[in-house]
Order: sequence, then C-alpha cells, then structure tokens
Amino acid sequence: MTADEFDKEHLAPLAPDERMWRHPAEHADVERNKHLSHVPPLGRRLTALTAAVCVVASMAILATAVPKGISDYIDSEAVAGTSAPTIPPVKSAAMPLLATVNGAKGSTTAVSLGHGSWLVSADAIDITERMWITPESGEEIQVQYLSTSDNGLATLLHLTTETSNKLATQWGNYLTPENSAELRQFSIVDILGVHHLTEEESFQLRENIQTLPLNLDTPISGAAAVVDERMSAVGIVVKSKHSTYFLHKSLVLSLLRAPRQPAP
Repeated sequence: MTADEFDKEHLAPLAPDERMWRHPAEHADVERNKHLSHVPPLGRRLTALTAAVCVVASMAILATAVPKGISDYIDSEAVAGTSAPTIPPVKSAAMPLLATVNGAKGSTTAVSLGHGSWLVSADAIDITERMWITPESGEEIQVQYLSTSDNGLATLLHLTTETSNKLATQWGNYLTPENSAELRQFSIVDILGVHHLTEEESFQLRENIQTLPLNLDTPISGAAAVVDERMSAVGIVVKSKHSTYFLHKSLVLSLLRAPRQPAP
C-alpha cells in the first residue's frame, strides 16, 4: 500500500437511517416486524367467552378463600358466644338475683331469697366482722342480722328485722335432684359469670341428704344461683373447702326459719 492510498479516506457503511436507499432484505424485515407486532382483534364470541371464564374463576377463588357467607359467619359467631361463658348478657339478666358482699375476707356472691335476705357461703365471710351488701342499685347496705345452717355451709344475711312467711312458699319451683346429671341443663351464675357442670359424676354420701356435690368447669365466687332458661332461680350452689355443693330445699327452708342473730 502506497502512502497516497493510506492517506485516502475510506468511509464506513452508512446506517439504514442515514441513507436514502433500502436493501430488499431490509424491507422484508420491516414488514415482518409489523406483522408480528400487530395483535388481531378478538371476535365477539371470543370476548364473551373470555369474560365468562374470568367471572367463573373469580367466583371459584372467592368460594375457596371464604367458605362461609357473611351471614353464616355472624350466625356461627353468635352460636359460639352462647355456648361459651358470656358474662354481660346473663349477668345483667341475673343481677336481681345476685349481689356482692364485702367484708373482712373480701368480696363474694350473695344470692337473693327475697325480702332482704341473702344467702352466702359460710366460708367466704367472717361473721365476727361487719359486712355490706351491694345489690343491683349500687347502694352499700350494712348487714343487720344473720343466721347460719347447722352444717356450716351457708349463712343468711338479713338487711331488716322483718320475717316473712312468703319466703318459704316462694321456693315451690326449687329443684330436688337425685344426682348431678339432672342439673346439666341449667346454668349456674354468680358475680363472676356463668358456670356449667362437667361430664364427670360427683361422689355422693348417702347419709348427706342436705347437699349434693358438683363438679363445675370453673370455680364460683362463694355462692351462685342455679337458673332456668327464663333466668328464674331454681336452686343455690355454695363453695366450701375447695368443693362445690348444691343445697337441697330442706336446708334452705331451715335457714329461712332459723332465728336471726344480730350482726357486728
């Protein structure tokens, strides 16, 4: 190569967008790219079929993710709430039957027998100290008189000196169960909430005719009322020495007739 040929400028090929002419192969590539980039329009039938498939798929996903409807879910939640201990509804309905007793041993449940008489567990109170009853009204009333059962399980607290013969006649619907299984259909309520009997049978001494031992799912606060579906009291339960007993009607009636002693 001579020096003149080395110094002579040799231009590189021009890019397609810098020249006016096109090679036939380039025209073929352009047409091919246009054809591949163009999406043919969907027909009406294919469009409707695609929409239907999308709707069915969406419903299937929702049915799998949400197995129950909203109404079924709410109903199931309501049923579950009634089977478990639900304190506010039952407690408010049973409040005329219940009161809180405050004394030297703290707070405990008192079950109303009517006419200012309230039954409590003897183990839950100290009869040598002053006590106050707080009924539904919220007013604290000091206990004036008391009477205790012969077996030492229960004590009646009285707010007045009046005795009423109606007390003994108002308990005609008091239950007389022969075993704890007869009480499983009833609820047991106190100031803590609702309690139920377990499936375990209780051991009963034949010579003990005034009480019936019970096994509950949760411990009661001293005493509790056995209520039916109308929230009417049909029995009384007390706790003594880590055991729970249903008080037979004879024991309650003997307490109602027992002489009253002045409270501290």
